[in-house]
Amino acid sequence: MLKSLLTPRRSWFYYCLSLLMTSTIILTNIQPSYSQSWIDLLLRGVQVIQLSNLSDRQEVKYGQRINQELIQGGQFRPLNNRELARRINAIGQRLARTSSRPNLPYTFQVVNDSSVNAFATMGGFVYINTGLIATAENEAELASVIAHEIAHITARHSINQMRD
Repeated sequence: MLKSLLTPRRSWFYYCLSLLMTSTIILTNIQPSYSQSWIDLLLRGVQVIQLSNLSDRQEVKYGQRINQELIQGGQFRPLNNRELARRINAIGQRLARTSSRPNLPYTFQVVNDSSVNAFATMGGFVYINTGLIATAENEAELASVIAHEIAHITARHSINQMRD
């Protein structure tokens, strides 16, 4: 008799407990949504269209601006070694001529940075760190990295990143 009096309370307790746990799981997994005005969405769409329709000349101008900002902003220090710059440029120009965008005015710069890295921006600007040059076993290894960076330019990855 006493046991039957306790059962409804227990089932009510378990019901509330399961409801609380379910609510907690659902509410903690909800991702916040951000509202944007239709004007912002429209302007973003226009920006995407403009970037998609960039001519080579416009892309080079953007690349020149980025290059200036990198240098003036102290993002990197170009290495002042004419012989090394000449060799890197010769490798890069040879590879660029065989790319799918050979008419871009490619610029290859050696960056005074010990990290093993290279990167490219739009308009044919390629940057190779001294750390990468120092670790390359031979010219072929260096050429493969430069070719990789040229591929980023030919595939317009910088523009796609800006668009996304």
